[in-house]
Amino acid sequence: MPLPSFLRKTAALLALAVPLAVAGPAAAVELFGETFKSAGEIAAFNRGDGVRYLDRQGRFLGSVGENYGEIVPIEKMPRHLLQALIAKEDRRFFEHDGLDYFGLARALSVAVTSGRFSQGGSTLTQQTMKNIFFKDYGRWERKAYEIISAQDFEEKVGKRTVLYLYLNRVYFGFGAYGVDAAAKLYFGHPAAQLTLKESAALIGSLTAPSRLNPFADRARNEEKAGIVLDAMADAGFITGKQAAAAKRQTLDLAETNGLGVRIAGHFRETANARFRRFHAARFGGNTDPGPTFTVRTTLDRDLQAAAVRSLERAAQRNAKRLGDAEYALVALNDRGEVLAMVGGRDAAARHDHFNRALQARRQPGSAFKLFVFLAALERGLTPDSMIDGSPLAFADGRSIRNFDDAYPKQLTLRQALARSVNTASARLTAGHVDEVVAMARRLGVETPLEANLGLALGNAETTLLQLTQAYAMVGNGGTKVEAHAFQRILDPRGREVYAYPGAPAERVLDARTAAVMTSMLGEVMTTGTGRAAFIKGGAGKTGTTNDYRDAWFIGFADGVAGGLTVGVWVGNDDNAPMKGVSGGSVPAEVWRGFMQDAAKLRKG
Repeated sequence: MPLPSFLRKTAALLALAVPLAVAGPAAAVELFGETFKSAGEIAAFNRGDGVRYLDRQGRFLGSVGENYGEIVPIEKMPRHLLQALIAKEDRRFFEHDGLDYFGLARALSVAVTSGRFSQGGSTLTQQTMKNIFFKDYGRWERKAYEIISAQDFEEKVGKRTVLYLYLNRVYFGFGAYGVDAAAKLYFGHPAAQLTLKESAALIGSLTAPSRLNPFADRARNEEKAGIVLDAMADAGFITGKQAAAAKRQTLDLAETNGLGVRIAGHFRETANARFRRFHAARFGGNTDPGPTFTVRTTLDRDLQAAAVRSLERAAQRNAKRLGDAEYALVALNDRGEVLAMVGGRDAAARHDHFNRALQARRQPGSAFKLFVFLAALERGLTPDSMIDGSPLAFADGRSIRNFDDAYPKQLTLRQALARSVNTASARLTAGHVDEVVAMARRLGVETPLEANLGLALGNAETTLLQLTQAYAMVGNGGTKVEAHAFQRILDPRGREVYAYPGAPAERVLDARTAAVMTSMLGEVMTTGTGRAAFIKGGAGKTGTTNDYRDAWFIGFADGVAGGLTVGVWVGNDDNAPMKGVSGGSVPAEVWRGFMQDAAKLRKG
């Protein structure tokens, strides 16, 4: 058991009323060549850069770099948090002068034989110096500086400030630096409201925060929390009965924060790349953003979760056909805000950083017919105009094949689109290739397009985001849509440095043309290739390329979540054929499931 004097020191030091944090300029101290007027300045010194990403409602989506919360005064930290830290990390904290010679001797003896420090030996004072001043030093150089400087450092700032600095700077996993960021991330409330069990869980994760935090491994984190509680009881901070009671409590985790991190990986990486470009343009050529910025994105965390669920359900039901095929989904509202984006299967588990929703260029197949039929409507044809669907060949003699192997001599434009008749689409394109290209460009397709008859079959590569954006311009009645991911950006002081200005109300299609096309796309779902996607008020188009290499469904539904346009793509990264996966099968199934979930969320 600790000596009674130790307990007396603990009580006295925790009750100190004049920490450096509130000292005036006269209390300024010099540390490692820098002058600090307050503990707050030390706590903020040499922090790494980071960006915190929030969804459109301010809910956590994860962070990149170092995510800091508020700097918490020691008076607002729960006493049991401080006690947990001392009991677990540095039992003789109030007895040593910055160096624990017993622990150091043990660590050195092991280091001599093993070549590494594996038995601890670092006091909280040493760890604090490392976290703030020596984090870029090599191990042995750092250890030397710690040993030389620990006593002087502690004499200058005091033990109370060491605890304050340590807890405001230490890493707790999932990008959270400092106890306030960790408390908000894992438990959904500020550090001042931490319970005994929550404090023990946070301190228990410190030995390996990336692996032992509550989101990464709840069972092992509970085990480590129990060890901390036992250490607190052994040190006399709490009773054995209190430790046992805390162990029985269930941690009330802010699971949705963990969910936000897990489901938004590709979107967050894309947002981070765009943020860094913004930062470089706004603040200079250096892409290092400095201390933590906050980005309020357009993403809706509930819709993002619904997108992931819909894709995963379809992948499980169609596992044999899909094999290792990838998938992507993007959902836009009629203003172009990205409400959901999935760039592939689990990005974190696969360490996959390729966002297929906007980086993969694939052939859209019949989904490209949108531009062919819009060009036809603009030159005066109507949904009831007749078109020839009989056999047709390219100039080099290759036959143009219809998906259902049917070649009607006469059918209406409405029927030709609903049944995705390639020969009819080719005849609509012949002599009008430039019009089709111009229509695609007007609706936001920026990828290269070869002006030939192959456009009628969708042989020109584009991205899911660009194609979905184009359909959104039809769905909103013909006004321009610019897909975007940010609502606003706040600097580390909470000042707004960016707000989305809003897209100009530019008309790209006549409203009547957009309405007619919407009606025709609606028939794709009722009588055509998109029946598996049918929902009331829905309109969309399938796309399937040769040998089932790509499968698409893109469409919109008026009134669902404020007017959603959603694109789904399925295919193999190496362009290998799938086993009969067409746009009217898995993508249509995913689209319908997502839209149904989105409608429920809107009603809720």
